[in-house]
Amino acid sequence: MHQHAPAAGGHDWLATWSAMYDAERAQAEAIPMPGTPQPDFWAGQATRFAAAAQRSQQPDGFMRFVLPRLRPADTVLDIGAGSGRYEPLLAGAAAEVLALEPSPAMRGHLEQRIAEARLANVRVGASSWPSGDVAACDVALAAHVLYGVREIGPFLLAMNAVARRECYLLLALRHPSSVVSPFWQRLYGEPRLPLPGALECLNALYQLGIAAQLALVPTVNRFSYLDADEALADLRWRLRAPASPTADATLRAAIADLLRPDAEGRLAPHEQPGPTAVIWWETKEL
Repeated sequence: MHQHAPAAGGHDWLATWSAMYDAERAQAEAIPMPGTPQPDFWAGQATRFAAAAQRSQQPDGFMRFVLPRLRPADTVLDIGAGSGRYEPLLAGAAAEVLALEPSPAMRGHLEQRIAEARLANVRVGASSWPSGDVAACDVALAAHVLYGVREIGPFLLAMNAVARRECYLLLALRHPSSVVSPFWQRLYGEPRLPLPGALECLNALYQLGIAAQLALVPTVNRFSYLDADEALADLRWRLRAPASPTADATLRAAIADLLRPDAEGRLAPHEQPGPTAVIWWETKEL
């Protein structure tokens, strides 16, 4: 099958994905990133994200879906493993796990978590995906990774090729950080453009000749901040805001208006992200 052939109905979902990605990136990059550019996107933020992953309740909706489908003899590939939030669970359900994480900052936290949990059957790889250095596995998965990928055709086809049995993706219907879009509008006076999500991905898979299925799973872990200072630090980074008195005053006013204490005393947006989607398929040669 031709990878970029339009799907049924004549719509090119691969092109739609790239166009949404480009529009969102162009809007963001029109605003200079404060400070010195870093080669590692997660440099300076990995510690905070790793701490949030440690706090998150597990198993979440994704793991509750995937774990019963794993077999004790399986080898599992976790693409974009981040700080390793899923590695203890995957290691307990499979014979071997390869956690692939290209960010040095994130990979440091991943390796620390593996060491602390004494996960002898988890290996760490530094490759980006697609990678020709990864051996075949039984199951491949990627959780909240595809939003940062412009050309998803090669990514998805490589997953299908490397996995002997099944592939699993976790994607939101709307990008998980869409909850900060109202802050973008307060700061810059325009709506934040959306990244593609689960529905665009499902249609792109069909365009590639992969008949995938989609199931909604509950969002167990809510988007929240410890306090207003943590919210300000995160929003500065997400919104590319300068650490200036004017921008900080705007963001602090928006934090007071748009966040409220939850049952645990953390600050959470009024509107939480909706259900996330698991997209999965049995692999085959295309």
